[in-house]
Amino acid sequence: MIFEILEQFSLVAGLVYIWLQVKQNRWMWPVDILVCIATICVFAHQGLWASMGLNVYYLVMGFVGLAAWGKDEAEAEKGTLRLRHLPVKTALVSLAAFVAVTVGLYFILRALNDPSPVFDALVGGSGIVGTVWLVRCYLGNWWIWIASDLLSVVMCLMQGLYGMTALYAVYMIMAIVGYIQWRRDGQYLD
Repeated sequence: MIFEILEQFSLVAGLVYIWLQVKQNRWMWPVDILVCIATICVFAHQGLWASMGLNVYYLVMGFVGLAAWGKDEAEAEKGTLRLRHLPVKTALVSLAAFVAVTVGLYFILRALNDPSPVFDALVGGSGIVGTVWLVRCYLGNWWIWIASDLLSVVMCLMQGLYGMTALYAVYMIMAIVGYIQWRRDGQYLD
């Protein structure tokens, strides 16, 4: 019963979070922290260890994001959507990290009898890179989230987590909206 309530809380609070994320509202980070705590419990109960661990990472990055976005407070107060150019070196390091994390997670998850090691590992690897790119305000973070959310929809659907499936489906749609809005209204600060 408690896990169903936490799943529904994750759905509702997650919708608030993604709306704030699209708007680049700093309040997204505290909401993210609450969503992560609930989602950690849901995924742990389901035995989806990489998704649980990923939400532990998101929890930590929620605090990092709150601090990092606080530095740009003057621009945020003007309502400016802040963007940074993605350096080629960062893109290459991110790709290497994604591959290494995904492959490593896959073997760990198989050993832990994760019910969906391929999807769970792909979601884990993409979520790590996507969060770093979000914190740094790279426009490409949205493409990562679109792919990651699609993988999460499939994984949660296969596990019978229908509330989480709905949440990730909305996340995917909002990632498309976020990309369009950031591309249209964003201003590069570097």
